[in-house]
Amino acid sequence: MQDYHLPFEYITVQDVRQAVSHHGQTLSLMDACGFFLCQRGSVEVSIDDKTFNIHQGDVYFYMPSTFVYVLKYSDDVEGIAVRCDLDFVLPLVEQSFDGGNVLAMREEPCISLTPEQQQRLEQLANLLQQRLRPPLGKRPAGSGELLQRLVFSLAQSLFHELLYDYACNQSLHPELRDGRDRIFQTFLASLFKNYKREREVAFYAAEQCLSPRYFSSVIKEKSGQSALQWIVQMVVSSMRQSLTTTDLSIKEIASDFNFPSQSFFGKYFKQYVGLSPKEYRNKVRGKE
Repeated sequence: MQDYHLPFEYITVQDVRQAVSHHGQTLSLMDACGFFLCQRGSVEVSIDDKTFNIHQGDVYFYMPSTFVYVLKYSDDVEGIAVRCDLDFVLPLVEQSFDGGNVLAMREEPCISLTPEQQQRLEQLANLLQQRLRPPLGKRPAGSGELLQRLVFSLAQSLFHELLYDYACNQSLHPELRDGRDRIFQTFLASLFKNYKREREVAFYAAEQCLSPRYFSSVIKEKSGQSALQWIVQMVVSSMRQSLTTTDLSIKEIASDFNFPSQSFFGKYFKQYVGLSPKEYRNKVRGKE
């Protein structure tokens, strides 16, 4: 079925076991985001020197730009794991949570589900898996795009259900640790609000009355990425989403992201993606 790029993939428990064994009991997922629903057994993971024990009925969210280590797991562990592109996840999170609540998910990424919540997630995940399998028989002409939209809608429903469960189960007000943590968290909260209008590090530094150089050093220390990398990641992911899932013209998207012209937008996009906006849209829509 997959004659187009899917922004998410299932990861089997066997894949995780092999990766853990290969990397000496550690598994780095710094550039990934997604979730793991534990259906049986247990897994112990570490993120930023904080350990989480995941048991049956628990969901663990792993966020972008963090180091996740799988320390150990029980022999009987089973579960559902999904890894996602930032292009797919960021707009969903942005629509559902403000920046402060996103930070809460970084600080407290594990929740325990009720049996009813677990059942709903399993039903959605199973339905999505069924739709990802190649259809039996000949597919009707012109149905590919409809099937693609169906798969994307199911995936969005699954993640919206996860975000709702998180909001129901977890406090959304993490405690700040020190002044530098506050700088980083304030930056991310502002970035989620302003990334379509402000792409300069100096803007976010000035919000906190800091020099761009010192501000950037704090962001790098706390996250492993520079402030500029965070900004570009957010902007480009959202641009890709607009080009992939909307029928807005390239000129309209350029205006939405506050570029002075379509030409400036095209140069910025190609600098970080390697393709022009038109080339990228044609590629993801299979028009090459």
